[in-house]
Amino acid sequence: MESAVTEIFYRLSAAFFWPVALALLVLFVLSLADLGSLLVQSRRRAAAPRTDLPALANALAAGLRHGAQAQWRALPMSPALARFWGLLEGRLARLDSHEHLDLWLDETLQREEMRVANRLDLTRTLVRIAPMLGLAGTIIPLGPALQALLAGDMAGMVNHLVIGFGAVVCGLVLGGIAYVLTLTRERWARADLKEMENLCELVLRALPATGARA
Repeated sequence: MESAVTEIFYRLSAAFFWPVALALLVLFVLSLADLGSLLVQSRRRAAAPRTDLPALANALAAGLRHGAQAQWRALPMSPALARFWGLLEGRLARLDSHEHLDLWLDETLQREEMRVANRLDLTRTLVRIAPMLGLAGTIIPLGPALQALLAGDMAGMVNHLVIGFGAVVCGLVLGGIAYVLTLTRERWARADLKEMENLCELVLRALPATGARA
């Protein structure tokens, strides 16, 4: 009975090795590509214009009252804020009344927060599962390594141990890359969402004087 259970667990662990190994390799390559994308985004953000909040406030106050949109379109905005303002601008142009505008702005902000959270969930998941995959990739080859040791096959034992150590290193590096990606994008997301909140507040302050549209 004991030998049968041992054989079952051995077969199960051996069956999981290739899925774990392939998952580690694929995720490692994807994480390297994502890291390269992060570096490109970092350079673009560094070169992108900074939002001039006081000038934007003045332009919004005048533009929303008089319909002069060109003056705030020429103002410097960060790319994320410019994209968000594009969402707001189209809706503002179609509104017949600003009575419930605050609710719509809150909903739009919540959608942005959910979109950012969904994007961050991918790397947050990698931070957790990468060490697990690395540990599984390390432990699974230990069974064949011990069997090779009992059979006196030192070369086979070393090969299995090398595979196990390589798996744990790959998992730890993958987790480290995912952690850096997550921290950096969380910092960017906080800054972008804060600018979006400020923009919504400026819109709410600028619009009450306009009243309902005819």
